[in-house]
Amino acid sequence: MTDRWYFRKAHTRRLSTGRTVSVRGGWAVRGDRESKKGAPFRRTCPICGALIVSVGMPRGGWVHFEGGKGLTRIKHHCLHLGEGLSRRRDEDTPDLFEMLR
Repeated sequence: MTDRWYFRKAHTRRLSTGRTVSVRGGWAVRGDRESKKGAPFRRTCPICGALIVSVGMPRGGWVHFEGGKGLTRIKHHCLHLGEGLSRRRDEDTPDLFEMLR
């Protein structure tokens, strides 16, 4: 069986405590059922074609790193869009409405 990439839509999930959380959309790989969870896999990125290393996380989900020699702990930029963004207002970006006054 070959590995298949698919985009998992953003959705809400209800926890066992009854609380709901938002789950961010992202790329996931559906591969061999016989492979061990958590073992790293080398493959090509479905967007740019670069070599990446995909690692399964213990509680589910995947993390995708650059696949070059010595770069295995740098996240691959195509599959980690929007991470690290803050809801805090950026001090260097002026407000449009304040500029119009």
